[in-house]
Amino acid sequence: MPVDTRPGIRRPLGLLTSLLIVLSGLAPVPAHAESTAESSAEIIANALRESPVYVDPVYSTVVPEEMRAEAVATIEESGLPVRVVLTPLLAGDDWDGDASALAAAVHDRMGGVGHYLVLEGDSFRGQDLPPSADGSPDLRAHYAALASSYATEFDGSVGERMERAVEFAVSDDPEAVYEEYMSAYEDSREAAPEPAGNAEASDTESPEGAAAMWPWALGTVAFLALLGGGYLLWTRRPTAPSMPQHAAFANASQARREGLERQAERELIEVGERLGAMEPATGTDASLSLGRALDAHDAARRVAEHLEEGSLADVVGVLVLLDLAEDGLAAAGKGRRWSGADRRRHCYANPLHGTGTTDTDWRQLGATRSVRVPLCGGCVKAVRGRTRLAALQVEHEGRSVPYYEVPAEESVWAATGFGSLSDDLVERILRGERSGRR
Repeated sequence: MPVDTRPGIRRPLGLLTSLLIVLSGLAPVPAHAESTAESSAEIIANALRESPVYVDPVYSTVVPEEMRAEAVATIEESGLPVRVVLTPLLAGDDWDGDASALAAAVHDRMGGVGHYLVLEGDSFRGQDLPPSADGSPDLRAHYAALASSYATEFDGSVGERMERAVEFAVSDDPEAVYEEYMSAYEDSREAAPEPAGNAEASDTESPEGAAAMWPWALGTVAFLALLGGGYLLWTRRPTAPSMPQHAAFANASQARREGLERQAERELIEVGERLGAMEPATGTDASLSLGRALDAHDAARRVAEHLEEGSLADVVGVLVLLDLAEDGLAAAGKGRRWSGADRRRHCYANPLHGTGTTDTDWRQLGATRSVRVPLCGGCVKAVRGRTRLAALQVEHEGRSVPYYEVPAEESVWAATGFGSLSDDLVERILRGERSGRR
């Protein structure tokens, strides 16, 4: 039963690329040559024709061979066109980090009907293609992906989530499975804690008797916990290791950060040159707007000076501040006074998602109240589907968390939502409030 992990793919591809470069000098390149995204999609599509589970080599240790083989067997026994894709997705890559775009590109080459489970971050995105025209679509991948997150309480390893997603995708009613796990998860989050003990009984017991019982009770609990833990370790079958951040993810994140740093350095110079070229008359609306733009650029420069000791959030913060500088620059060029209403609004979940946002009521999973924030189209869809946002992840106290979960007093980015929650981001930076570079 083939499971394509494509070992050693980089060296053959390197030789093939060299050969193609030589041949390209001998023959003209056709005008309709495929782009990189198309070539990547073709590689994945060809692999899926051999096996319904495609795993990029960087995930080979995250999802062991045995686990992949079980997923393949489950899918093939069902006879359903369920396809699993695990490949790194980053902003600026062939699909701009969008699992739906990857699924669509691969499906264009495979045709027919396909239910795609694509890894996006540490969870799965379900895409069912092509869209049904009769009003009764079979959204088994969509609901299976959602259910896998709820079933693992958003805390399972990639391998565990894949197992559950495949199991649910081939079930008779994935939507019902999703509703069951979603309801159970929300009930568990909202349930009131159990009473600590029986009040009536405690009234009849003497303080001395209760105190004497505590050591025995604690000893019994500790023994049972140790015994139960040992049993689970002995009987539980091996699964993929659950790590805060696997080395493959760390490498991808580092490559992404380095690319964003280069972009920030380039834009810092370009925006600075454009600001220096403007000379509006003193006291005019244009000069006031230029002053705001210069402040934003200065704030970006101050953050950029400490990027080596900072985090990915600091790199993103530089890009956001430069966008604010460009907004002020645009207002100055039109002779208008720049105001908060003129600025572009970045996606609250992740500013790298862009500024094409819509104010949306969002309630964090497990929270009791909602907040209105600007979100991109993909995040709005996630809110409506009651799934976790694809948030910008940062390191805090030894684990990876959404940036907005860092305490506000430790991060100006969390306190202001990168400026999406307040209009004083620039002023805070200039006052030196950028603390807790996490």
